Amino acid sequence: MIRNWLSRALSLLPFRTFDRYLIRNFIFAWVVCTFSVFGLFIVIDGVTRIEQFLKEEDPLPLVALRYFAALLPVYFSQYIGPVLTLLAAMFSVSSLNKGNELTPLRVSGLSFGRILGSYFLMGLVAAIAMVVVQELVVPSLRDEIRIAKAYGRSKTAIQPDMIVDTLDSMIEVDRYLPHERRGEDVVIVSRHSSNSSAKERIGAKEILWQEPVGGDPFWLLRDGTIQRWDESGAQIPNPDSEGESVYLQRFHEMRLATDMRPIDLESSDREIPYLSFSELRDQYKRRSHLKHLEVKLHQRFAFPLANLILLLLGLPFLLRTENRSIVVGIVLAIGVSSLYLITTYICADLGTKGQLPPMLAGWLPILFFGALGLTLFDGLES
Repeated sequence: MIRNWLSRALSLLPFRTFDRYLIRNFIFAWVVCTFSVFGLFIVIDGVTRIEQFLKEEDPLPLVALRYFAALLPVYFSQYIGPVLTLLAAMFSVSSLNKGNELTPLRVSGLSFGRILGSYFLMGLVAAIAMVVVQELVVPSLRDEIRIAKAYGRSKTAIQPDMIVDTLDSMIEVDRYLPHERRGEDVVIVSRHSSNSSAKERIGAKEILWQEPVGGDPFWLLRDGTIQRWDESGAQIPNPDSEGESVYLQRFHEMRLATDMRPIDLESSDREIPYLSFSELRDQYKRRSHLKHLEVKLHQRFAFPLANLILLLLGLPFLLRTENRSIVVGIVLAIGVSSLYLITTYICADLGTKGQLPPMLAGWLPILFFGALGLTLFDGLES
């Protein structure tokens, strides 16, 4: 039924008959692989998290549905989208080899590049789909994703990395609720520029983002204390509300002088995957010294291209051996994909640590494996 529907839909496109046949086989294989991979993931992850799901008040099936509906778009766009593309192509080509269907096409004078062009077209479609999901679907599900990841724990709260603003203040927020723009258990430390010794320490129970009408937005601290030191490390007394000098000054509310914004608390490595490209770019413009933001920016362009790179790597292995086993094709796909993904994450980590330039960290896997894939693919004709 699905194959017949695909045949009718593809007949409307300006492709040759064998192109439509290959695309139909690829789409069918992609659907099978997607359901298989996600089904396996749902079973394994669901079993490991069932105790957390049972802590929720809602029925177990509803909790599981919300969890996987929120997270599957993330896994598709940022992890296994290219793997599914390669799996589907290997599955389809192995089936063609098994039925000796490639031989007539080769005898007719068609090159491997022309025959397999349909698969690369579908790889391009998959890359575009990943971009659409990353830019439109994932950011819109940001709160749902946080809620899903918080099952069995405090709702929607995240633990941001320490922020260093342009005033060189180090801001640590223990818990932050993005939908409320409110943080809990805050510590702000500033240092003397001469010797980097502590200059001021502010501790507060809450920090809230305020947007007054007709005024500039700001952070409001509540229920906190202030301590100050001079450059020699001696503590400086502060006046309290009654005019007396105290070393630990208390306050009920205080405006925080900082250029930190709510998105800064959401742009740690744990939260970056949920930002759109425009949000990530704006954040990088504000904090260009943060290497991990620049690495992620380059990866937003580079990673979808893995749909094409993995095809360049995987298909030559399959065609050189004239493999007819679908199982062998799947094993090859998993091996090639794993090697590529591991290299990608190693390069990203090196770029974040400053051991590789961020641009090179984002594009090195594409350049290296792309060149290798083109070499392997070019060797097919000989």
